[in-house]
Amino acid sequence: MCRLFGLYANVPVNVAFSFYEAGTSMSELSRRNPDGWGVAWFDGREWHLEKEPWALYESEKAREVARSVRGLIIISHVRRATHGEARYENTHPWIYRGFVFAHNGYLDRERLLRLVRVEYRDFEGETDSEVLFHLIVQEALEAGGFVEGVKRVVEKIKREGVHYSSLNFLASDGVKLYVLRYANYNLDYYTLYYLERPEEGLHLERLSQETTQLIRAKLTREERAILVASEPLTEERWSRIPNRHMLVIDRSLKMKLIEIP
Repeated sequence: MCRLFGLYANVPVNVAFSFYEAGTSMSELSRRNPDGWGVAWFDGREWHLEKEPWALYESEKAREVARSVRGLIIISHVRRATHGEARYENTHPWIYRGFVFAHNGYLDRERLLRLVRVEYRDFEGETDSEVLFHLIVQEALEAGGFVEGVKRVVEKIKREGVHYSSLNFLASDGVKLYVLRYANYNLDYYTLYYLERPEEGLHLERLSQETTQLIRAKLTREERAILVASEPLTEERWSRIPNRHMLVIDRSLKMKLIEIP
């Protein structure tokens, strides 16, 4: 399986704290998800992507990348392989037709592949996650909207009897950040949380020294962000996204929670 982390900020930020200094850091999570790490970031003009097919906690390059990232939108992932070997092409996230995507879960790849038209089968690797991504892009472009495209994908997966554990993903088109929690079982594992930083009614005395220093620095720079993750990374007050719901975050950092039947 895998773990996800992403954010939408009002100014470009890096991921050094979340990758290495948070109480439950992505580096620590990569010890149980050692088959690849990746991060994509949107700087206001274009997407950038760095990833490797081995563990984040073992990577020297990852430490450099975590500090050098300057993104308004960030999507990152640590991988535990189910479909496909630990190779670059199978490592999340992917960029495809203007969208970025990372997934946590398992699907019946062969049955899912039947739903993808030939012109959308230009995959990089062999994962079920990438097939899901291309299917979502296919349906989103045809429907004229990402949320509607996801609804159509869910309907098709149910109708065609595609077995899956979770459709949980982070995705973005460079305008909005889309966060889907849609688990079929094991609901205590296939979770997604969000955090508004700084949170309303913040009490710094309740936080660790490391988190307090981070928050004070961000307040000084007037940084604001909404963070999302498979599980809370810090002792701040994270909120769980309900199952079968999508959280949509826009440029003004307004959130909309949409039920996906």
